[in-house]
Amino acid sequence: MPIMLWDASLDIGVAAMNQEHQKILDAMNQIHDARAEGKSGQAVNDLVARLGAVCISHFADEEAYMARIGYPELERHKQLHKRLLEQFGQHAQAIKAASGRPTDEFFHFLKFWLSSHIKGIDMRYGPKAA
Repeated sequence: MPIMLWDASLDIGVAAMNQEHQKILDAMNQIHDARAEGKSGQAVNDLVARLGAVCISHFADEEAYMARIGYPELERHKQLHKRLLEQFGQHAQAIKAASGRPTDEFFHFLKFWLSSHIKGIDMRYGPKAA
């Protein structure tokens, strides 16, 4: 069962960014499903690393998009991305130290991060905000 499903409330009005947000959501759900299936170890660590890579790529794309449209809060948004990646890295290290066993706290972080960041922060740069 997925931790979170895509719905219209996550649509920021920028197709490329929506697609990338969906990839992040898919990667999150794969980790959640793996835990629900009792998986751990390197298989889960690989899924966590994949999520990290998807996020890094997305943040770079999103920041480039914001630069292209002259988004005035770009530097602030970059700092938010940096903090999120730091927090994600701490969780990833903890999962690795726990032999690939993610905690409920990790999933809470992911769900809160994705929904609040997209709905509260990313909506500001989409056409819907204009």
